[in-house]
Amino acid sequence: LADMHSSGRKGKKAKRKLNEEKSVTSGRSKASRVLQGLPDNRMDEDKAEKSIWRAGVDPIEDGEQLDYDPSTYIAYHPLNVDWPCLSIDVLRDPLGFQRKKFPMQMYLTCGTQAATSSQNKVYLMKVSNIHKTQIDPEKDDLMDEDDDEEEPDVNAKSFKHDGGVNRIRAMPQAANIIATMSETKNVHLWDTQHLLSALDSSDDHLPNTKPLYTFSGHSMEGFALDWSPTVPGRLLTGDCSKFIYLWERKSSTWAIDKTPYIGHTASVEDIQWSPVEKNVFATCSADKTLRIWDARTRKKSALWVAAHKADVNVISWNKLKPHLMLSGSDDCSFKVWDLRRFKSSTPAGHFTYHRGPITSIQWHPTEEAMLAVASDDDQVSIWDLALEDDIDTKNADNQFKDIPPQLLFVHQGQQYVKEVRFHPQIPGMIISTAQSGINIFKPCNL
Repeated sequence: LADMHSSGRKGKKAKRKLNEEKSVTSGRSKASRVLQGLPDNRMDEDKAEKSIWRAGVDPIEDGEQLDYDPSTYIAYHPLNVDWPCLSIDVLRDPLGFQRKKFPMQMYLTCGTQAATSSQNKVYLMKVSNIHKTQIDPEKDDLMDEDDDEEEPDVNAKSFKHDGGVNRIRAMPQAANIIATMSETKNVHLWDTQHLLSALDSSDDHLPNTKPLYTFSGHSMEGFALDWSPTVPGRLLTGDCSKFIYLWERKSSTWAIDKTPYIGHTASVEDIQWSPVEKNVFATCSADKTLRIWDARTRKKSALWVAAHKADVNVISWNKLKPHLMLSGSDDCSFKVWDLRRFKSSTPAGHFTYHRGPITSIQWHPTEEAMLAVASDDDQVSIWDLALEDDIDTKNADNQFKDIPPQLLFVHQGQQYVKEVRFHPQIPGMIISTAQSGINIFKPCNL
């Protein structure tokens, strides 16, 4: 477990909007060496007692500060934009899969939640020169405050967006086509090819970016959006008024059936297409249910279960084991569902580690039993469900007795984490977005 510098747990509802202004800064904060109120130049590291801090469990005494262990991250880089971003996505690139050699490069897109509607933007970012930051504790346990650590190079292009961006997703078959759900109730599609090209050149004279297509049929704003992985251009959007709409690509435009899918009795919180069946998708809702749909039938879902005791905020469909699905809820837990036994309403696994609503969840793209979870307890947890308990619980330290054996890693240091994404082409690289900014990190055990 790795503890990042944090200001403590703050519980908020999973879908809370972010409207706190952030200055434009970049770079990794130096790890604090101030413990028990002693200044850096008087700190005796050998006398400092260290332990793992657990959010919502362990107090922070007067004069204490949380520190992070740089040996637990192969790479850790924070990025800040003008305003907090509620949603982020990784743009697939032609640089290859299974990339392991540093320095690395990636492309991201995110949408802001600014103080006023007119200040919102969509960003496209090229983040290059991503170096290892891992420090060998045997050789260099202390970080010198005068060290000039190499930061990533960030080239960002942006365009104006009407209203805060509730969700942003890039089409998997064409990364230049981006869909955004706005707090204004509109859903926009954007062709960002000119911006992506500009990220790799010095061209700053760009035309204004206008929506490729806009749908104004939702009666309320929404957060549920997903591109089909099997049919290029096919899109689903769901709103807070419980309705779901299907988009179909027709040549150079899109056609949307004005008859929505009906089944949920409250806000549709998340949508996921099946990774293998082109006419099957799943949804979750504030009505506490998880539903499986046949895209050809709009009047009711094919299957459903009462999944949690509170709002179901997020779901994720396993691309390697298509019979497995994850759900995360306001009840602070996440569950694993085996769709082969879905009617039983009994999950294959139920995990209650987090102490705040689950705000994001995703299966690892290449490891069938691994997943990432973000929570409003200001933690991002990484899990491997294939692991078994190999600790002698009778002799285990009390500090570890409540830690599930499947828990691999805990990342902290961000406030109000809203979304976590695995990079599909860089094994073990994770991107998380929060009110306090964006983090790019690779844990030492992934």
